[in-house]
Amino acid sequence: MPYLALAPPIEVLLVDDQRSILAGVSALLESDPVHIRVTGQARSGREALRLAHESKPHVIVLDADLDGEDGIALIPALQAACGAAIVLFTGFVVPAAQLRALRLGATAFVPKTGPSGDLVAAILDAVHRAGECDNCHGSKR
Repeated sequence: MPYLALAPPIEVLLVDDQRSILAGVSALLESDPVHIRVTGQARSGREALRLAHESKPHVIVLDADLDGEDGIALIPALQAACGAAIVLFTGFVVPAAQLRALRLGATAFVPKTGPSGDLVAAILDAVHRAGECDNCHGSKR
């Protein structure tokens, strides 16, 4: 039996103001052969902070624009709430925004227009780099 089948799931919180994006990304992540479990979905910063505190995900997939709310500015508060790695997943592909997100603590920046495998790869890389999950696919918490 492969090792990955025995590993606990990588827990992910999705934060985006668009329901269709939340539904699509959730379906994508939960259908991946690597066991990823979406622990919650938030459509605002306030909801994201509450869910991050409650569910303590390993990774938060965060949009930069939450219906006019600055998602990037939430990065430090989200990390303080749960210590999760942050993957910025956005259609707002501006180098200055990417640099700002990375400076505030984001682990990765993935454009929504890129291949779907890029998001899964960024989540896996974030977990491994942060050592966020006991035995999650070879990483440690």
